[in-house]
Formats: sequence, structure tokens, C-alpha cells
Amino acid sequence: MQVYEFMLTLATEPDLNTTDRLYGYFGEDGTAPDSVLDFTLVIQSGTPIANCTVEATSFEAALVSVFPKLREEGLLVVRVEVDEVGLALLQEAI
Repeated sequence: MQVYEFMLTLATEPDLNTTDRLYGYFGEDGTAPDSVLDFTLVIQSGTPIANCTVEATSFEAALVSVFPKLREEGLLVVRVEVDEVGLALLQEAI
């Protein structure tokens, strides 16, 4: 297992109810997979972003830990960015 850190750019900003549900799901007492170590929503230069830290066997598996809940909440991911450390780990795995 490796830890992957990535940013998901969302098409729209989630409203407060959606944000509460996401934090409830991904929070310490939520029902998200245990592999999701951190999930934080931010607005950066007017763009909604979900910062994620996930422990998984592959980058694809890390994404699968987060994407279903975002889709369930009607949120569309328009861009995925891996940090430099995550990118290095991804390249090592290839």
C-alpha cells in the first residue's frame, strides 16, 4: 500500500448541505473506506477543489475510494492533479 495525495477540481462548488454530507461521510466517524486518510474541500481562486490523501494499492484504487461519493452527490470532477510526491510514487509503480 502507498499513500497518494491528489487534488480533484470540481465543476461546481458544493452547497452547504452537500459539504456537510461529504464531511460526514469522509470524516472520522463516517462510512468512507478506511483508506481515505484525509478529505478537504477548498476554494482556490474561485475554483472548488477536493484535496485527498488515500492509502491504496494503486492510484486508480485511490480514486475509486473517493469518486463514487462525489458522483452520488452530483459533483463532476473535471481535473485530477497528483502532487510531486504522489507523481514520483506513481512513476515508480509503472
